[in-house]
Amino acid sequence: MIKKIAVRAGVLTAVFIAAVILFSYLTNRGNTDMSADMGSATLPRISFTTEGYEVNSLPGYKEDMVISSMRDTVTPVSDYMLDMNVEKYDAKVDSVTWQVYTLNGEECLQEETVKDVKDTVSMQFSAEKTMTAERVLKVILHLEDQDVYYYTRIVDAAEANYRTCLDFAQNFLETEMVKDKADSLSDVIEPSSEGDNTTLQTVTIHSDVDHVTWGDLKPAISGDVRWEVLECNENYTSIQLNYSVKCAGVTEDPDALYTVKEFFRIRVVGDKTYLLDYNRTMNQVFDGGEKALSQKGVLLGIAPADLEYKNNSEGTIVSFIQNNELWNYNKDNDEMSLVFSFASSESRDVRNLYDQHDIRIVSVDKNGNTIFTVCGYMNRGAHEGRSGAAVYYFDAEKSSVEEKAFVPSAKGYSVIKEEFGKYVYYSSKSERLYVMMDGTLYCVDMKEDTREVLVRGLTSGQYTASEDGHLLAYQSGGDLNQSQKITVLNLQTGDSFDVAAEGEEYIRPIGFIKNDFVYGTLRGADAGHTTAGQSVYPMYKLDIVNQKQEIVKNYQVQELYILDTFITDNMMTINRVSKNEDVYTPAAADYITNNEEAAESNIKLETYSDEVRQKVVRLAYEDGIRDTEAKLLKPKQVLFDKPMMVHFDEAETTGKYYVFALGELQGVYDKAAYAVQNADDLNGVAVSSKQAYVWEKSNKPSIYEVDNMEPFTAAEGENTLAACLRQMLTKEGKEADVVNELANGMAPEEILSGHIGGEGLDLTGCTTEQILYTISRETPVIAMTGGDHAVLLIGYNKTNVAYLDPADGQRYSVPITDLESMVEQNGNTFIGYAI
Repeated sequence: MIKKIAVRAGVLTAVFIAAVILFSYLTNRGNTDMSADMGSATLPRISFTTEGYEVNSLPGYKEDMVISSMRDTVTPVSDYMLDMNVEKYDAKVDSVTWQVYTLNGEECLQEETVKDVKDTVSMQFSAEKTMTAERVLKVILHLEDQDVYYYTRIVDAAEANYRTCLDFAQNFLETEMVKDKADSLSDVIEPSSEGDNTTLQTVTIHSDVDHVTWGDLKPAISGDVRWEVLECNENYTSIQLNYSVKCAGVTEDPDALYTVKEFFRIRVVGDKTYLLDYNRTMNQVFDGGEKALSQKGVLLGIAPADLEYKNNSEGTIVSFIQNNELWNYNKDNDEMSLVFSFASSESRDVRNLYDQHDIRIVSVDKNGNTIFTVCGYMNRGAHEGRSGAAVYYFDAEKSSVEEKAFVPSAKGYSVIKEEFGKYVYYSSKSERLYVMMDGTLYCVDMKEDTREVLVRGLTSGQYTASEDGHLLAYQSGGDLNQSQKITVLNLQTGDSFDVAAEGEEYIRPIGFIKNDFVYGTLRGADAGHTTAGQSVYPMYKLDIVNQKQEIVKNYQVQELYILDTFITDNMMTINRVSKNEDVYTPAAADYITNNEEAAESNIKLETYSDEVRQKVVRLAYEDGIRDTEAKLLKPKQVLFDKPMMVHFDEAETTGKYYVFALGELQGVYDKAAYAVQNADDLNGVAVSSKQAYVWEKSNKPSIYEVDNMEPFTAAEGENTLAACLRQMLTKEGKEADVVNELANGMAPEEILSGHIGGEGLDLTGCTTEQILYTISRETPVIAMTGGDHAVLLIGYNKTNVAYLDPADGQRYSVPITDLESMVEQNGNTFIGYAI
């Protein structure tokens, strides 16, 4: 009997051991002792308590960042006091230093050090110097072995009705979760045809009450609500709430988790509170579990209808990004792999949930091996607390992730998303890393550990990249307007071809629509200037060429020229001008959309209807899926080799304009006017590279006049434009030989940028209503009202605009509609500045 029991025990033990070995193989196939999990976050975090709310949980950086690039949150300060919460975790904080800087980071206005660091640190700000305008607060935690840096803007909340806005958002959040209270929200939202009432993934101020109150989802908040204040001024406060919910109404999967971002823009007038803008997005947390697959494909649930994915050429393997996590599904092997995520299913650590990073799929080969990049803030792992771009290789057979290189940066997410996101590329075929940095294209051979410069000295406009970064086009020789050759380089294969101009013509790179390259052709004889005196070299035609070097489309309109273009969401906007002798004035824009049909594939992203969840998303396999219970793998990072750190000297970012709206960065532009127009469309904010406000929705007084602006006349040898520029410089206490600088071809905005200490703004194309904001910032604006006649706009009220005319030295006040007619004939040409 004892022998039989022993035999049975031995058999059970053997089965158990075999099961453990098999399970280990299935979940970590290919991993060795030289691989490891990413590891937990280690850095302390800080947040602030203001008006009874904890707001702005900040990530820590392991190096001092460029202050002007750090624009995530703003923390309102009441009575010049602010309480900072320090959550140390396992770190020992020896002391804390806090500093207050101007927005451009050029001047430190106040600095204090606290040696005995409690859980709460109170900061007292100087009323006379520090809190007279919006500033940047930099906090340095001095740990035992390193310093950690934190950044937020601060602003005096005295006139902001800030507490009322916070209470409004809190009440809205509590009310929307209770269906019985739905009617109480009908007075604050604005349902209209602009709202999409077929989806719960994105709900706006224009959605109906049923969608604002979550339809039939029956949500309940899971965990904490994280509050972020994004803008705060006397006219409105912008708030974003970040939290997770579970939905009891989804009876087939009530434990599914959804991440939510909820944005409010709120105004308080007297005793009334108004909701100016509202946007809520929810995305299901994909877990790869038993409900992840159906016979039709991968079920993503409530998710963006345009989420990023790439599949192999055979249509059997797909890599996709959901909720800032990269997944890979192999139909043939019946495997689902969580390739990369800063979040952790084992821990809801708030430090893991900070989402200021982008994952981009570079390529997926026939075996499912995936190259991808992670650009932005690194929440945890080897580069925790650093900003930059990491390049990774997922080996599907080994079920492992290897970091190929890391390019660090001292700039914030919104800046490096533009500078690094499109210009860092890794080719697995050649094992080469390509980086475009400040006009120099580097090629790093990973096998030989060598670095080569392929081209240097390029300026803005001389190069462009495809959306996924694998195609790069750049001018070869000459400057922007005098180059006769463009090289189009396929970084994935190393192949290239040249596009050449004919005769006395020149060509300029425009961009890529899908994989088709767009370039413009110009003639030296067409060089001219705008009514504001800015030198321009318009193009007379555009050509679109495919990778077979075939021209697939030509764009040319008689008597119209192309000043510039920009491409977004597969559509190209063409900004055109008309010519009168050598003077160009804006004409109506035109558009080109890529109508190319998507290549046939066995896998496609599609939406379908669900009774409770409404519009839901799946990656559908045309030939279906037989086994709907895939093995869940969690690849580890390979530690065989130390990843290559590729360091570059970063230049100061200038001449860029950033648009923030609905809680995130929406676009980056080379021209201020385009940023203003985009910010207006999205009810957002446009700022310059130095953090100066270029434009804000709904934040200007109804009446304003610039101080100390007296009538003036053009001096001998000056035209009215030069006189207006001189007057602007005088207002800022500056002097310059404006006549000579204009004669040497400098644009008016360049002259202003060179002397005022801020940035000159070309606002051509903006409306008069948009220009009023610039005036309200205590900065006059030049308007071209006819031919080469310039006037200086200095004030406005609800109906009129005031201006000074240097032609006769008089002050005028005209109806806004009259000024619109005056400037329209010159293409709405405006010149301003921001400081």
